[in-house]
Amino acid sequence: MNNLEIRDEFWGIIIKDRDIDLYTCRKCLKGGEIEIAFMPDDDDLLEIIDHAKEIFILLEENDVTFREYAADEVLNHYREYIVDGAVITKEEMVKRMQIESFSVGSGKSFDLSYNDDGICGNHIIMVFVDEHGEPCGVDIAG
Repeated sequence: MNNLEIRDEFWGIIIKDRDIDLYTCRKCLKGGEIEIAFMPDDDDLLEIIDHAKEIFILLEENDVTFREYAADEVLNHYREYIVDGAVITKEEMVKRMQIESFSVGSGKSFDLSYNDDGICGNHIIMVFVDEHGEPCGVDIAG
């Protein structure tokens, strides 16, 4: 077996995939289950797991703010990804986007992945968040 389980009081079971050296778990956030990916450098896994708890709390409080930032960026700079003929408002986009996962590595920055609900052709909207918890970039993945 290529996987290893780590039990954590907050996260539950964290699974390490030895093939790609990635740790993941799932947790409920705002009524839906999301995936959390921990990407450690060397021996800082415990630090990353602790920092991810802070991120999770930040997400509970600021998910709408992150979605609003993403909607602004997509509507202003990534309009070509919006499905042809679709007219969408920022408010509708914010309402339809749903968080699927976040990933955290060494350092204090992290990435959020949102399901676009078909707005951008079923691509993932990535939001990059800096070490201060402020959104600092968006990309359309897929």
